[in-house]
Amino acid sequence: MMAYFASIIFLVFVLIFSSCRAQVKFDKNYKQTWGEDHLTVTDGGNGVSLMLNEQHGGAGFISLSDFGSGFFEIEMKIPNKNTNGVITSFYLQEVAFGKPVEGVNHFEFDIEFYGRNFSTNVFAKDQGHREQLFHLWFDPTAGFHKYQILWNQHQIAWFVDGEAVRIWKNLQHRGVAFPSQPLHVEASIWNATFAGGNVDWSQAPFTAFYKDFAMNACVYQGSNPKECYSEKYYWNQKQYWTLTPAQQAQLTNHRKNHMYFDYCSDSSKAGPECKFNQ
Repeated sequence: MMAYFASIIFLVFVLIFSSCRAQVKFDKNYKQTWGEDHLTVTDGGNGVSLMLNEQHGGAGFISLSDFGSGFFEIEMKIPNKNTNGVITSFYLQEVAFGKPVEGVNHFEFDIEFYGRNFSTNVFAKDQGHREQLFHLWFDPTAGFHKYQILWNQHQIAWFVDGEAVRIWKNLQHRGVAFPSQPLHVEASIWNATFAGGNVDWSQAPFTAFYKDFAMNACVYQGSNPKECYSEKYYWNQKQYWTLTPAQQAQLTNHRKNHMYFDYCSDSSKAGPECKFNQ
């Protein structure tokens, strides 16, 4: 009974908090990193569009700060076309923008669309390849939806419209890497064959839309990273150390009914975390 009430309280808090959030303009927390005129600020600064075409590629943006913990979210609408080969993303990453990621062991926690298919991935101080892919229970091209990543020193959790879809627990005591250094936020649109094959460029341009640029995170000050573990930040408080029973039920449901690929099912990729992140 107490667990049930805890779940209800958490849901009410999220609904009230989300409804009370003030609009924050893009340039308060983000800046463009690449793509030149393929990034367009819209709605008086409250929205951004990212465009991909064959001649000049895609575009991306990055947070102005690095962080030590937080509850990161964005509202996103992906291109409404045949988007095989097109990747639309929102993610946390350790490696500084402009430095090569390929071949560099680093932390990264991804929300990506491979075409219309929803993907989450983890780089745990290595080269990643921990994909879980879903067919979402709605059309992500038809309107904006909220995509969230919670990060504290106990777990990293992914949510879609407030519903849990993935968990990465702090299992350092079992030899699984977990971030204790700053991460920043990035978002982008680009193309790769692993995202469903070659792009049908006759469909171009492909445009993704983003809004809701508010930040709920501890800015890393470059001194003691543990300052961002404080419970003065709501996302570090005990009720966020694990999923609530309601969230665990959501996770189980979406794994059963919407996930169509899990790296843990491949014995060559499965790590010790797989048996705990269910």
